[in-house]
Amino acid sequence: MRGFGLWLVGASGYVGSTTALGLSAMRRGLAPTDGLVTEGRAFQWADLVGYDRIVLGGHEIKPACGSMLETCGEFERLIQTGVLGKCRPDLRRWQKNLRPGTTLGAGSGRRGQGRSPKSSAHASTDASAAAAIERLTADMTGFRRAHKLENVVVINVAGTEVVPKSVRGAATWANLQKTLARRGASPLPTSSLYALAAIEAGAAYINFTPSLGIDLPVLRRRAEERGLPYMGRDGKTGETLVKSILAPLFVFRNLNVLSWVGYNLLGNPDGAALKDPRVRASKQKSKDLTVAKILAGKPVTRVGIDFLPSLGDRKLAWDFIHFRGFLGAEMSLQFIWQGVDSLLAAPLILDLARLAERELRRGAPGPMRHLACFFKDPMTVAQLAMHDQWRLLVKHFSQR
Repeated sequence: MRGFGLWLVGASGYVGSTTALGLSAMRRGLAPTDGLVTEGRAFQWADLVGYDRIVLGGHEIKPACGSMLETCGEFERLIQTGVLGKCRPDLRRWQKNLRPGTTLGAGSGRRGQGRSPKSSAHASTDASAAAAIERLTADMTGFRRAHKLENVVVINVAGTEVVPKSVRGAATWANLQKTLARRGASPLPTSSLYALAAIEAGAAYINFTPSLGIDLPVLRRRAEERGLPYMGRDGKTGETLVKSILAPLFVFRNLNVLSWVGYNLLGNPDGAALKDPRVRASKQKSKDLTVAKILAGKPVTRVGIDFLPSLGDRKLAWDFIHFRGFLGAEMSLQFIWQGVDSLLAAPLILDLARLAERELRRGAPGPMRHLACFFKDPMTVAQLAMHDQWRLLVKHFSQR
């Protein structure tokens, strides 16, 4: 079996760089496989490509495509001593596979790893959305040819962007092509340009962010016509993961949840991007879905998010749950989640890449519904309780 390419949008950001470091460390025997879902017993016969066959590449809008090595250096104190130094050769080699991204379609929203379009060295290199897609597609297909890869999986790990309320000119593929060819502003947000480039390159696509990405009917139809799998959106790594497991408890015991309020603090560049209230609203919406949809009745739900630079890549979430039990007695439960944001996300990126590559190899197009447990707002999947989503995943592999 030949290798496959993992193409990261936002490759030099915290999540992209941590993914690269983790991949290198495991290949060199420097780190265990803790945190990787696909290393569990349920997947021992899943026919997944080994880590030694994954080649990394990606797009990045930072000047000179940024540096994965420099980004990893910012959180080196959080990982095992000496790991980064031994992985430098791999990071430098993969760095050569990075290409300038685009911010066309970003508007006034944030893009990349917390940078605004004005701060990017590649914000105005594309005359039209069609030109941007053509260039991005060429980067992906060139990557495949250069490394003689069987398949490529594209995963969006860039910063959160403002999700548009509607997209004009996207009713049909023919109409969208005409709109994309017009010079100037893009009719699609940036994440959707990358998604379309992935489709045109014949790659599987996964959106790990709350951004729109492929979640437009015309783009999904295009992917399915080309026989390509896709999934998203917004990776479930911390507080929402706990919510999706804990909320069913109250349903099972018939305890009436009156309110569920969460408050999040994070300090990395992704957190800085959330200072924009419109971007923050996109994130809050996906984080607030789980409790509201799982619980019966209409509890008051609220999610607060603030940027605290001193935390760096650490993330803190506090949740307060107010509920009513037998004889009307009111009680409460609280929990605190403290984690390292990128180190929680990175193993899931490798899981998703391997799982998506398998579907691509099998010729299974369309939404990968069995991957719902990896996302806060899984496309085309109504079940948000973690136990239901886990059954979808295990059942998918037990049938094959």
